[in-house]
Amino acid sequence: MIDVEKTLISQYANSPVLCTLISNFNQYIDPSEEIQHFYDMVWNIDTAEGFGLDFWGKVVGISREIVINNRNQFIGSTLASDDLKQYSAGERHFMNDAMFRKMILMKAMSNIIYATAYNINGLLLALFEKRGRAYFIKSGTMSARYIFEFNLSAAEKAVLISTDLLPRPTGVLIDFYEPDIKKTFGFIEANMAPFGDGAFYIGDR
Repeated sequence: MIDVEKTLISQYANSPVLCTLISNFNQYIDPSEEIQHFYDMVWNIDTAEGFGLDFWGKVVGISREIVINNRNQFIGSTLASDDLKQYSAGERHFMNDAMFRKMILMKAMSNIIYATAYNINGLLLALFEKRGRAYFIKSGTMSARYIFEFNLSAAEKAVLISTDLLPRPTGVLIDFYEPDIKKTFGFIEANMAPFGDGAFYIGDR
């Protein structure tokens, strides 16, 4: 506090002992030197670390701890067995700060987004623009699909499949797909779906 003397009531203001104690105490707990540090480590989501990110995780409703197993590693026709070599079945994994920050931002935007395909694709572009193409398409009546044209890590797959991290339009069935772009060509058309709106054709493996 800058002017602690102004906060003393008159009956204590002239007591040298009390004034000395209060002045010393004020110096010991002066937060001015730590305010910027607190802001950087906790309050600013872009620079927060450790405890700060754990705090933000509680705010948006996501935990740093995830469980990695085969059930949350299967996306479309690709089972990333190579990604699982460093994990054992049912292993608990704690996201590092960089990944946890991205998941927090994703969950925060998911909490407030108007879940249309246009808005969801804008969200995916902002989150994954440095990784590759990720987009949201309508795959049928009251069903939609998230497609990732790059390899998600085992931890990312576990989070995306096991939680409602990505936006989900009300009443719409959502699935996830991670095609092998080198082995994918064209589309399998179905019923009244227009060209380019069907499922990916994987081809012979």
